[in-house]
Amino acid sequence: MVARRGLRDASIDEIAAVAGCSKGAVYWHFASKDDLFFALLEDRVDRPTYEMVELLESAPAEQDMAPETSRRFVEILENERELILLNEEYWAQAVRDPAVRRRYVARQQKLRSAIAKALAIRVEHLGTPLEFPAPENMALGIMGLAVGLAREKLLDPGAVPDDVLGRLIVLLYKGLVAEAAGH
Repeated sequence: MVARRGLRDASIDEIAAVAGCSKGAVYWHFASKDDLFFALLEDRVDRPTYEMVELLESAPAEQDMAPETSRRFVEILENERELILLNEEYWAQAVRDPAVRRRYVARQQKLRSAIAKALAIRVEHLGTPLEFPAPENMALGIMGLAVGLAREKLLDPGAVPDDVLGRLIVLLYKGLVAEAAGH
């Protein structure tokens, strides 16, 4: 219902009815629709993303992480399609509303920092001497790729191969390796 009507147009009464609880119960746990939305986003999108980040940090050098990255990306898109769409709506509001922007930017910075740390650790595990650009810039690029690919896959699923995110990340890495080798 929220996904169909949008976050701003769905009332707390409607959300409570769909959830099978009272409006008071919703407000008992969440101060606002924004808090509810962020709790859902943190649980259903951010948590699996952080799990992937932890796996990236701890995976042995010989483990190819591209297939796992792609698999988890597709899994989130398939399981959380409506929440991803709500995230797009929330992003548009954050661009326009400074109060919403602060919270959204803080979330994005936290994700970017975690991904950057994992990338730096992974490069160290792989033992390839790189002139690694700021890991935060790589994380920013990967997040941008993921968002863009998610948009395209939600719009036209057949146009985006399931393995594309992992393969593109590998190409970025190989480009860094080639650059470090002077090619």
